[in-house]
Amino acid sequence: IIAFLESLGMAAMTQRALLLLHLLTSVGAEPTNPVGHANCPCVEWPALDTYRNSDSTLKYSPGSSTTSYPYPESYGALNCLAHDAGLDPFCNRDNPPAWCAQEWCFVDKNACSGVQSYSSSLFPLANAYYSYETCGNSNSFQSWYQSSEGSPLGSAIDILEGYLWSARNLLEDEYIRLASNNQYCDYEEMCGCLECEENEAWKASVDFGTVGAYIKQSTESGLKKTLSCLIKGVSQTYSKTAAKESEAGKRVGYQYMGDQLGGSTAWWPNIEWCAGDYDPRLRPWYAAGSTGPKDVVIVVDVSGSMQKNGRADLAQQATLTLLDTLEWKDYATIILFNSGIYAKYSSILVSVDDCTRAKMKEWVLEQMWADGGTNFQVAVNEAFDVIAQSVKMGNTSMCQKAILFLTDGNSEFMVEDYDKVQTSSERYDVTFFTYALGTGANAEVCKNLACQTGGVFYPVPDGGDLSHIMSQYYAFFAAGQEKCTSSFTSYDDIVTGTRLWPACLPFYDRREGQPHLLGVNCMDVNMLADPKELKEMDDGWDEFACKITDMTKKCQAMYLTECHREKIRLAYSAASVCGTDSSSDIQASTCQCLDRTVPCEDDDNFIDELGYFCDTWVGDDCDTASERFGYSAAGQTELGQKCLKSCGKCAFTELPCPYTEAATCQGHSFSAQSSKCRACQTSKVSGIDIEGNPMCCKSQAGNTCQENSHANDECILPAGKEYSPLDMAGQGRTVTESAELCQERCANVAGCAYFSWWADGGCHLQDASAKLESGTTAAAGPARCGSESVKSKKKLKKKE
Repeated sequence: IIAFLESLGMAAMTQRALLLLHLLTSVGAEPTNPVGHANCPCVEWPALDTYRNSDSTLKYSPGSSTTSYPYPESYGALNCLAHDAGLDPFCNRDNPPAWCAQEWCFVDKNACSGVQSYSSSLFPLANAYYSYETCGNSNSFQSWYQSSEGSPLGSAIDILEGYLWSARNLLEDEYIRLASNNQYCDYEEMCGCLECEENEAWKASVDFGTVGAYIKQSTESGLKKTLSCLIKGVSQTYSKTAAKESEAGKRVGYQYMGDQLGGSTAWWPNIEWCAGDYDPRLRPWYAAGSTGPKDVVIVVDVSGSMQKNGRADLAQQATLTLLDTLEWKDYATIILFNSGIYAKYSSILVSVDDCTRAKMKEWVLEQMWADGGTNFQVAVNEAFDVIAQSVKMGNTSMCQKAILFLTDGNSEFMVEDYDKVQTSSERYDVTFFTYALGTGANAEVCKNLACQTGGVFYPVPDGGDLSHIMSQYYAFFAAGQEKCTSSFTSYDDIVTGTRLWPACLPFYDRREGQPHLLGVNCMDVNMLADPKELKEMDDGWDEFACKITDMTKKCQAMYLTECHREKIRLAYSAASVCGTDSSSDIQASTCQCLDRTVPCEDDDNFIDELGYFCDTWVGDDCDTASERFGYSAAGQTELGQKCLKSCGKCAFTELPCPYTEAATCQGHSFSAQSSKCRACQTSKVSGIDIEGNPMCCKSQAGNTCQENSHANDECILPAGKEYSPLDMAGQGRTVTESAELCQERCANVAGCAYFSWWADGGCHLQDASAKLESGTTAAAGPARCGSESVKSKKKLKKKE
C-alpha cells in the first residue's frame, strides 16, 4: 500500500500510513474484549475490601481523608467497562477527561504478559493494578488516526484542553476544600525517588506509577499542608491520564503543575532529580501559561552609585532572570541609563524567542553596569519612544505594555514630566512597575510613576532578592485576567534535555468574587505523540502550529479596580500603597467584581472593518476608533457591540461584591477542531508563530511563507562567554574539533541545556540551571535555538 501511495506522489498520505502502521504494531492488546486480553485477564481485587463501606460500596478519598465518594461495588472488577463514567469527583462534570469514557479493569500485574498495567492511585494501600490496554484501548492519538475525520491534530488540541480543564477543576475544588485543612498528606518526593528505575527512552531514572513533588523547605507550615494534599489529589487524575495516554514511557512527556504562593511543583512521572534552587515560576511554561502576551521595556539605572553594595550585580542578574519570564509571544527590549542613555538593546521591541533571549543575555553581560550620573527624564522618554516606534512598525503583541524601571539614584522629575507620562501611558496602555534599590533611591518619583499608571512600586533593600521581586511583575497581569484557553510553548526539559511542547492552563483561588492566581497546570503534547514525528509527517502540522499560536497569542482583557490594585500593593509592602487608607482598612475592604447578570463576551469570530480581531483592542479606547484610527462611524459602533470584553465594556457590581465565589469563564466555549487560523483570515497579525516563523497562512494556495526568522543567525555566542557551573552532574571535560560539535554533543546528552567550548577543544556541558557569565571561552551557547539545533555561520575550529 505504501509503495502504491508513493508511486502516486501522495507523500503526506504515505507518511500518515507509515505512522499508523507504527502505532498499530506498537499496540500489544487484541481488539476490545469484555473480560480483558487473554494474556492479562480482568480480575476481582480482594484487597479492595479495606476500602469498602458497610453497604459494600468502595470509599474513595481524594487528597486528604476528610471527603469521600462512594464507588460501585463492582468498580473495576472482572469486566472491561467505562467504570469511571459519571463518578465524582473527576467524571461527574461538564467536559470530563477522555479517560472517563474508556473501558478498563483491574488486573494481576504478575499474570500480565505484553500488556501495560498501572498501580491504582485511587486505592494505594490495596496494591491494585489496572489496565486500559487489556481492554483494547490505545492512546487517544492512535484512536484519532484510526477513525478521525478532518484534522486529527485539531482534535489533539481539544483533548489536551479537556485534560487540562479536568485538572484545573480538581485543583480549584480541592483548594477550597483544603482551605481549613490542618494535616499533612503523604506524597512522593523527586529527590531520593525510591521506586525510580532507569528508562532507555528517558535516559533517566523514572517511576511511571507515581507523581513526584518538590515543596520548598522555606514554605510556611500551613501552606505546606495545603500543598501536600493538593499534590496528592492531582496525582490521582495525572496517574489516570498517564495510564490512558503515555504508552508506558516510550517517549518523554510530562504532566505538571507549579504553585504561585510557594514556588513548589509536582510532575508525572516521578523522576530522580534534586531541585536545588529550582522555581517553576521562572520557567518558560509557567510564565507562558499564567498570562497573555505583553510588551515589556526593561529600564535599568547603571550610574556610578550602582557600584555600592553589589547593586550592579543584583541588577544584572535580575535582568537576566526577567528575560526567562518572556516567551516567543512577548515583545521586549532593554534600556540602560545614567545621565543619558548608556545603551539599549534595540530601538524597537523584539519577539523574545530562544535565540533572541540568548542574544539579549549576551548583550546584558557585555555592558558596563556602574558609571556616570542619573537622569530619570531621559530614560522614561526613551522607553515611551521605543513603544511608540514599535507600535508604528507593528513590532508589538498588541496587548498590555509594561515599563519595569529600576534605580538606586536620585533625579528631578517635574510636573510636566508627570503630565507627559500620563498622556503617553493612557495612549499606549502602559503600566509602570518601579523598583527603588537601596536607601539612596528616589522613592517618591518611583512611587508616583507606578501609582499614576496603575502599577506597583517596590522598595527593595540592599541585598534583597531583586531577581524574584522583579520577575513577579506578570503576577499583576494574571490577577486581572482569567485565561480560558491553554497557552503553548516549547522548551528543553531541565532533566532529560528533550524538546517539550506543553499546553498550559492557570488555576485560581475562587473563594472571592475575583479569581486569584494559584498556579499553572500543564500537559505536554509529547504525552500523546512525538512532535518531531508529527512535524515530519506533514499531515496537518502547519495548521496545528497555527492554531496553537493563535490560542497563545490571544490578548487577555484586564479587569482590576483601584481596590484590587491596592490589595496587590499591600501584599508586598505598606510603603507600596498609593492611597491614604490604612493597611487594616485595605485588608478589610471588599472590592467590586464583574456583574454576571450582564453578558459581556467578545465575538471571537468577528473581524473589524480594518481586519483586526476583538482581542487586539485590549488596552485601546474603542470609542475613539474613528478619531484615532480612521474607522467609519458604523465600524466603530459595530466594534463596540461585538468586542464588549476587549473594549473594557464589562460592568462592575455595586459595592460590596454580591458573590462569594468567582465564576469560571462565563460564556466560554472553544473548539480547535472548528477554529480557523487567523493568518488565513486577515493580514493584521503580528510577530512570529511558535516555531519562530513570521505569521503566515501556509495552507492558502500561492502563499510563499518565510521560514524561521533566525534561520541564518549566528546563535553560538562569540568568545568571552561561558556558563557556570562548568559541568552538569555526571559530565566532565571532553575534546571536540569545533564549537558546533560541542553543541551537537550537548543536544544529544539528556538534561544538557548549554555548552561552553574552548579553543583547545575543551567542551563542557551545563544543565538549565546554569548562568551565563563573562569568561575565557572561544564560544558558548544553547543546545538548540528555536526548534532545531543551530549551526554557526562562522565555524570555530580547535587550535592545533
